[in-house]
Amino acid sequence: MNRLRFIVRFALLAVVLGLDLLLASCGGGASVASSGSGGVGTGGTGVSMGTVTGFGSVVVDGTAYSSATPNYYDSTDQSESAPTTATSVELGAQLSIALDAQGNPSTVTINPELAGAVVGLGSSGFSVNGVPVRINSNASAGPVTYYSGIPGLSGLADGMQVEVHGAVGVDANGQTYIQATLIKQLPASNPVTRITGVVSGLDVAAGTFRIDKTTIRLGTATSVSPAGLTLADGQVVNVWTNAPVGTDGSITAQFVGIRSLQGMSGSVQAGGLVASLQGSQFRLSGIPVDAAAPGLTSTVAGLVDGEYIVVQGQVDASTGTVVATAIRAYAAQPAQVELKGTVTGFVNPGNFLVRGVPVDASQAQFLEGSATSLANGVYVDIVGSVGNTNVVSAATVAVQSSAPDGGTVDYEGTVSGVATTSSGTQFTLTYSEDGRTSTAQVVLAPNVAFSGGTATQLTNGQTVEIEAVNGTTVLTAYSVTFLKAAAASGSGGTDSSVTSDTSGIVYGYNGTSFGVNGITIQVNGVQPSGGTLADGVKVEVTFVQSGGVNLAQEISLD
Repeated sequence: MNRLRFIVRFALLAVVLGLDLLLASCGGGASVASSGSGGVGTGGTGVSMGTVTGFGSVVVDGTAYSSATPNYYDSTDQSESAPTTATSVELGAQLSIALDAQGNPSTVTINPELAGAVVGLGSSGFSVNGVPVRINSNASAGPVTYYSGIPGLSGLADGMQVEVHGAVGVDANGQTYIQATLIKQLPASNPVTRITGVVSGLDVAAGTFRIDKTTIRLGTATSVSPAGLTLADGQVVNVWTNAPVGTDGSITAQFVGIRSLQGMSGSVQAGGLVASLQGSQFRLSGIPVDAAAPGLTSTVAGLVDGEYIVVQGQVDASTGTVVATAIRAYAAQPAQVELKGTVTGFVNPGNFLVRGVPVDASQAQFLEGSATSLANGVYVDIVGSVGNTNVVSAATVAVQSSAPDGGTVDYEGTVSGVATTSSGTQFTLTYSEDGRTSTAQVVLAPNVAFSGGTATQLTNGQTVEIEAVNGTTVLTAYSVTFLKAAAASGSGGTDSSVTSDTSGIVYGYNGTSFGVNGITIQVNGVQPSGGTLADGVKVEVTFVQSGGVNLAQEISLD
């Protein structure tokens, strides 16, 4: 297991590698309580941890960071953390971001809290691996729970395999819970168990401890990170293994990550739930915070346990405590969902994608352009909200005449003219923009990552989706996803001659139809390629509308 990725996950990258990190805030603009002594962006080393609240860059708790510069890591069935593409980051995901000396993200790590089967489903939540999960529908209480591969709470069922992202909280009885920011359906065959919580009952001799009702066993192959820290009762840890919980309620951990900033010095931005509040001292997702600065007195006086806040400050290396310089409470200033980018998967104004996020703009106020301006390839700036569903409801939409230089764009199209030059690999992408065929020159960024294929498969005739930085004459792609289905025009309309496409996680499959991104697709006798159609698998679908019904033309499993 790669030690670097462990350290990034728990914000100790600077200590282990001696990197000079600079945390720069390049967005947000929210007013916060401040001690006036500086915060994120004032220089030094740094890291940002919290919830994804938008794209067009990657927006974490209202602060925007470049999505073009970092290397990305996520878990797989075989690894706790492995390289991935930028498009693996989903709305509501928990991230750790390390930044380089120029203030650009160098590493982004996706941090799920739980993975396993839903148990005890009710109207307000459920549990996974014995840890309670709370659904949040109130934006003032933190990021509203977003769903991926499920239409909402009604789509969950006991026994369903899910991945849960969220903020770690501690209730009045001292029990850990997760306030969910993202619930993602996994295939029923999911082998991974992940659990986050507070260590209790540590028995060093036996090599065991508990997180709530689950016993964790430490084997000879267990990696504990970061190196140099010792497990102890009261620590918040994240445990991963690619085996299910045993019948005796235990798992043998392959990875245990201790959530700590001890040994790190520099700037931090962290979002999470207040816990163990005593005067001006509290914990935020397991991280101790000292908010005694005079400028924070009134804000701290109004804090309560379980409240979602965003803290900026400096780390005391000897203790790992964040000495707060600014605090923003969601109760006073919730973060809205921000989506900036090009439209893909256009079906109609009530159903299209921006950076892979389903959007409903049917009731939106159009600040620029109109609903008839929407089409694949059109650049939009959207502000909206999540309503405990898998769709963002747009409040305002600005349709731009073209993508701005430096803007994040997402295009699906066909590759031609692949060539290797002194500037790197280049090719021409032919794609649909505003109902017409367009072409663009594309150059691969040094940190480009591939999904569904490899660099050697980037050949003429391939259908791909790229995420790139828009330039005056060229697109610089840092994410390339190979598509099995041809890109559709997505120019609108309901005539059966007009094709549309979409991609996402299947839910509600009954043998003849299934849901994806809020659309019901009729299988229409199409034989899926690349695997077996089932809930929780990712698909690409090309379809036509006929008589108000969406008829599949191609179905490809990712």
